[in-house]
Amino acid sequence: MRYSKDHCRIEKTEDGVKIGISDYAVRKICKSFELFLCDEDEYIHAGESIGEIISCEFFDILSPVNGTVVRVNEDVLDNPQILIDANPWLIEMTDVAFTLPLMSKAEYDVYLNNLK
Repeated sequence: MRYSKDHCRIEKTEDGVKIGISDYAVRKICKSFELFLCDEDEYIHAGESIGEIISCEFFDILSPVNGTVVRVNEDVLDNPQILIDANPWLIEMTDVAFTLPLMSKAEYDVYLNNLK
């Protein structure tokens, strides 16, 4: 698992990556929120939005990698509460190019401590 400064978590798969948000980002979501995700077959550049969460704090979910979206987690779109309860992956991408620096869990924890 790797992490971005924009609070995404990235898990390598056989064909690409699955992207979700970090536990830190999940804790920022209010109980009532809306989740929107990009479309399948969309090519996303690193730093572009793959979705947004409208909550007490609005935030874009920014992709840490370039790639093609091959799957969107429909379960979390159908029942957004899953995001808070289980924090699943949100999208899966292939043809991935790692262009932004990513952090290990330990590095991300240090990064979070420096935000305070």
